[in-house]
Amino acid sequence: MTTPSTPPPEPGWYPDPSNPSQRRYWDGSAWTTELAQPPSPPSAMAYPVQEYPQPAQNTMSLPDAVRTCLTKYVDFSGRARRSEYWWFALSVFIVYLFASLLGRAVGAGVILADLVAIGLFLPGLAVAVRRLHDTDRSGWFYLISLIPLVGGIILIVFLCQGSSPGSNRFGPSPTEA
Repeated sequence: MTTPSTPPPEPGWYPDPSNPSQRRYWDGSAWTTELAQPPSPPSAMAYPVQEYPQPAQNTMSLPDAVRTCLTKYVDFSGRARRSEYWWFALSVFIVYLFASLLGRAVGAGVILADLVAIGLFLPGLAVAVRRLHDTDRSGWFYLISLIPLVGGIILIVFLCQGSSPGSNRFGPSPTEA
């Protein structure tokens, strides 16, 4: 009758039988008593390390989008990335909201918010036209928003669509430039 042998332990840190206050490492073939790397705390070993993908390189940051849109405030030619348009739209919304609240706080009513809206109208229109160019549509498609109820929805769908690949009749792709 043969006795079953115990399988070798899994590689890892174990208490040292000769000194329970220390630990030793089993690498799968031999025990090591020197600490090459201290054991990590149990809470860190409980969850695997997740690596998150880097953002796509064809996106634009909020400050870059605002700077670009305000520099090209009347430039209706060329193309604009999706991130450029939506970051600028978000910043315009935040500035308008802040101006509206500030105008009410100082008793100016909506005058301050109206001045901000007038000042940011042309840059917003220009970036929307460039965004439509990026989807290979004419800037005149912006007028579709004048159709009651459905026009604004259709325009938002156009502005959300991805870029047409490569160069188109409005210029080279902004992601390749």
